[in-house]
Amino acid sequence: MARGKKLSPEMVIKMLAYYNECKSARKTAEKFGVGKTTVLDYTKPIKVKRQEEIIKGKKNVIAVKKRRRKLKEMAIEYKGGKCQECGYNKAKTALEFHHLDPNEKDFGIAAKGHTRSWEKIKIELDKCIMVCSNCHREIHEDLI
Repeated sequence: MARGKKLSPEMVIKMLAYYNECKSARKTAEKFGVGKTTVLDYTKPIKVKRQEEIIKGKKNVIAVKKRRRKLKEMAIEYKGGKCQECGYNKAKTALEFHHLDPNEKDFGIAAKGHTRSWEKIKIELDKCIMVCSNCHREIHEDLI
């Protein structure tokens, strides 16, 4: 493993690809600004399975992020596309869902990275209003 510097999965992939082309730990180390030992640590055969796990995990993360982004877009459309307090509709990331009755809340729409079916999300959205982040804070401060 890298001794002085934590390498991102992307950097490991690029470094391995370069090393496989040039077959030189010294050249690879110079190109990526790491020590020769670091290159050798990541290119040992025992590491191959771990490297594959890193790549597979990254692909899973990307797929989940993509699905969650799509679900948020669907939820925004389902709730009218704008803040129900002030009409804000510019940045989708600024739109949030506020439960009208916290006692009826089964789950937070974006809680803990869970991805649920669209049907379950719609049931939960029916318990919410969509507001921009500013209005959401004002609601929680009892200003609205």
